[in-house]
Amino acid sequence: MKKIAATLATLSSLIFAPAIHAQSLALSTETGKEIALSVASYQYKEPGLMSLKGAMFGLEMHGTRALPNERFVRGEVRYAFGLVDYDSNGTGSASDNQNLYLEARVLAGADYAVRDAVFAPYIGLGYRYLYHDGRGMTNTGFFGYRRESNYFYVPIGFHHRSRINDQANLSIMAEYDVFLTGTQTSKLSDVDPRNSDFTNSQTSGYGLKFSVIYTQNKWAIGPYAHYWNIAESDVAPAIVMRNGIPTRSGFIEPANNTVEIGLKASQKF
Repeated sequence: MKKIAATLATLSSLIFAPAIHAQSLALSTETGKEIALSVASYQYKEPGLMSLKGAMFGLEMHGTRALPNERFVRGEVRYAFGLVDYDSNGTGSASDNQNLYLEARVLAGADYAVRDAVFAPYIGLGYRYLYHDGRGMTNTGFFGYRRESNYFYVPIGFHHRSRINDQANLSIMAEYDVFLTGTQTSKLSDVDPRNSDFTNSQTSGYGLKFSVIYTQNKWAIGPYAHYWNIAESDVAPAIVMRNGIPTRSGFIEPANNTVEIGLKASQKF
């Protein structure tokens, strides 16, 4: 925690200290709005236990305001949805489970001229909600249920923009997400109404984001990658039916990771 606090303090001083004027206004962060569409390969995995794989389709909206001294603030909302296939060593497999997530972030940063490029570090606060609908029967006769995740995190990253020609530039983004807290709700009542739903607390993990975006005039396109690694949760009590008898049990949310790799296209206006 001391290292995280020191990192946050260093980045905050860098972002909110008087900024160096960027030499190229075309590369500096500008006030405006942006809408983006994406398609991606998605995989969620609880190592040794189960996995979800499928395609995700995303819609993003960004709003940016440039401030004095080359500072900026930015708001982002992303919605992604798709169908994923469930596979487990113990309970079998199922196809076309509904999967979606919503992510909202507020960022603050500053532009710095570095030779013929602009380096724009930022820091902020993010929220991620994920919904997976596993209801139905697997090929081995087990019933699935719905799951909901809520993450709060601190995104710390930068954009590096360099000019390709008078009308085009290349932007590289790298980000580390400091996981603050999260919850995982499992609706076991979908399996049997006499079962109780339960919520696990999650306190440890991290995320990574990376993209390379080519921009020409108001249009942009490029690949991106998102990664989450979340540690095992605490133990949550629940009542479940075993052989017709209500039994009090303890459940955990296993350690898990999520990998999303895709292509994004956007337009500024």
